[in-house]
Amino acid sequence: MLKIELLYLGKVLATFETENELISVGRSSKNDIQIDNLAVSSAHATIKKVMNAYFIEDLGSTNGTFVNEKKVAKYELLDGDEVIIGKHSLVFHYLTGATNKQTDLDKTMVLDTRKQKELLKKNC
Repeated sequence: MLKIELLYLGKVLATFETENELISVGRSSKNDIQIDNLAVSSAHATIKKVMNAYFIEDLGSTNGTFVNEKKVAKYELLDGDEVIIGKHSLVFHYLTGATNKQTDLDKTMVLDTRKQKELLKKNC
């Protein structure tokens, strides 16, 4: 699950928790996350879930989309990333252990088989 905090000048304006595979962000009231500010394009960006990862994609906005202060066209969001849209920030948090699942996939599995133990003994 994804938790998104909408901030303005460091103050949390709203919090969204979602498992949706597509989240729209922009000034228009038709967006899932509406940012009512003239510096934000009507359809500014989308957040897409692909497998267990979320990606933010700028939709050709006038003022751009920034992740951790770097302008991006498309970017895989990590836990704690800050997205700047206009004068507002979106902070992303993975809930219910999603971050740990990704980390576990990066670890090497330890073989605990008879054959593996024999090979290890042979090479010691």
